[in-house]
Amino acid sequence: MTDFLNNLISKPRVTSLVANRAGDAVLNVNYLAKDGNKYRSQLWQVAESGNELAEPYALTSLDSNAKLQVLVDNGDIYYTLDKDVDGADSSSEKGVWKLGSRGEPQLALSFPGGIDELQVRETTNGTRLIFTATAIGDDLEQQAKVLDAREKTGASAVLYDSFPTRFWDHDNGIGSTALYVFDGDKPRRIQGLPDGKLEGFEVSPDGSSALITVGAVLRGIHQRSSVYRISLGQDAAPQLVAEADEKHSFDAGSFSPDGSQAVIYKKRLLLPGQSLQVTAHTYNLDTGEFTALAENLDRWPGDIVWLDNQRFAFATDNLGAGAVFVGEIGGDTHQLTTTDRTYYASLSVCDGKLVALRNFIDRASEPIVIDPQTGVETELPSPVERFVAPGRIEQVKTTAEDGTEITSWLALPRESAGKHPLVVFAHGGPWGSWNSWTYRWNPWALTELGYAVLLPDPAISLGYGQKMLDRGGDAIGDTPYTDILALIDAASEREDIDGNNAAFMGGSYGGYMTNWVAGHAGTRFKCYVTHASLFNMENMYFTTDNGSWHEWMYEHENGQRNTYSPHQHIENVQAPMLVIHGDKDYRVPIGEGLALWASLQRNSPELGHKYLYYPDEGHWILKPENSRIWYQTVSAWLNQHLRGENFEAPENLGYTASAS
Repeated sequence: MTDFLNNLISKPRVTSLVANRAGDAVLNVNYLAKDGNKYRSQLWQVAESGNELAEPYALTSLDSNAKLQVLVDNGDIYYTLDKDVDGADSSSEKGVWKLGSRGEPQLALSFPGGIDELQVRETTNGTRLIFTATAIGDDLEQQAKVLDAREKTGASAVLYDSFPTRFWDHDNGIGSTALYVFDGDKPRRIQGLPDGKLEGFEVSPDGSSALITVGAVLRGIHQRSSVYRISLGQDAAPQLVAEADEKHSFDAGSFSPDGSQAVIYKKRLLLPGQSLQVTAHTYNLDTGEFTALAENLDRWPGDIVWLDNQRFAFATDNLGAGAVFVGEIGGDTHQLTTTDRTYYASLSVCDGKLVALRNFIDRASEPIVIDPQTGVETELPSPVERFVAPGRIEQVKTTAEDGTEITSWLALPRESAGKHPLVVFAHGGPWGSWNSWTYRWNPWALTELGYAVLLPDPAISLGYGQKMLDRGGDAIGDTPYTDILALIDAASEREDIDGNNAAFMGGSYGGYMTNWVAGHAGTRFKCYVTHASLFNMENMYFTTDNGSWHEWMYEHENGQRNTYSPHQHIENVQAPMLVIHGDKDYRVPIGEGLALWASLQRNSPELGHKYLYYPDEGHWILKPENSRIWYQTVSAWLNQHLRGENFEAPENLGYTASAS
């Protein structure tokens, strides 16, 4: 195992940054547990009452595994802990704790089964907690009784009557998501919500009302979401704010500081002949009028935060990196940050400034402050040592078949003498970009072994404008494919790249692209790695948890399943494939991996394909040792086929080659 891979698995990770308008900022940091089989989170204060700290200080112990829920403007922090609720009548009771300024945590709320999402507001009657949680039966006593009985008897069966039943890596389970208000006595469920699944909520600054996002299905499976306004003081008929139709869905965003306006996101759905598009609007709660935001900017808006009642900011993908943009209602939006090698996340407003996490492909996340006038960035103190990749990053550009300029990043070993074997990573999404640090699909684990890793952003990539998305919308095996090949050709022209000794890899949509390339590229690549990949699109769209894909890829007579399904070309595969899949993957279900593996074994077993199976992982490989095995197995596979070495499986796999 290389030093970098060991650090990638074991070093502390900054996972999120939360701030309030008063000037407090808190980091969530994940640490590898002593037993090495999981990560545990700890909260650190990095700014306090508008003052940047000389050194951060820990708010929670590592053993508590605290998970932040809310940082209130008065400095109170609400979080969950790995501990039972003392004196609870039911073992199902899960708590939410409140920590005041450098005080001791106090139980703020307990709920049978635990809560999902929490928001806190100060009202004229005191502190109000608004949260979503699973509701079972008629009251909380009955809910606790049912949960206790299921735990005691081992019952696990669930009866569903609507789609979907699963989400990414977990079953939806019993009960339904409900909205509750807690004013200090007993949680009160908000009644009379519209039919459908409660998908999200945003509470007004005074805590009197909320915007809720409610999902529904058309024709039994096709998912849509609408936004409603509801009262939190007493049950009242919901007011429709933005109604979904055949081509659009809507989501609620944040309120302005004075509560007079709120952000509404409009999503133009992916349908045959219609590419995906996301735009943002403000909704005036008094007049009901909508005003488009950032109309002059050809980018998808990220989560919008309010600098004041007229100005806003957001971070989003931008030209192979990221950028922070600021704008004004009714005015233009402009780019605030100027670096072309930085990506931003967890953007918040803190004491009149912006705070965010900053990273790039070759540098892990770190907390910063951004001046909203000048864009000048200042680092905040962090409890985590800076983690920088052991290599170099360069940009490779070329021109696509239709004349569009296309871009990729090339990760190279620090010492780049001679020609390096080339490994190509196709990104997932399919709406994505290789523009940020990742602990999964990290290219530097391979550059340390002497490989060069190409990270192409083809058609359907984010950050290059709507035209780039439109180019690949209805042709996911066409334009994105030819774009990637063109970028490979451009990289292969370099003196330090051996383009004739190359491998192709990808996960999710990147796995789809890997399967597609394997069926079309002959012997151009020496081997493939396909992870959580789409294979037989006709079958996949009856088993995935994502019903909206069904419309795009299945129903149309000339849809993707008929034109761009990799299973139709499996007999053309001429290089060995390493198939990787997790059994708990509900977005791209395990049947896709099994069907691909069986087809490879039936059509070309002599090539020596392999199948790496994870019975307890989902779409992503998250457990530390499982992640380590992923990198070790992939590295052994590449070493075998690009360097002619014997395949050396990780010891923990207990692998013995089958007799031929």
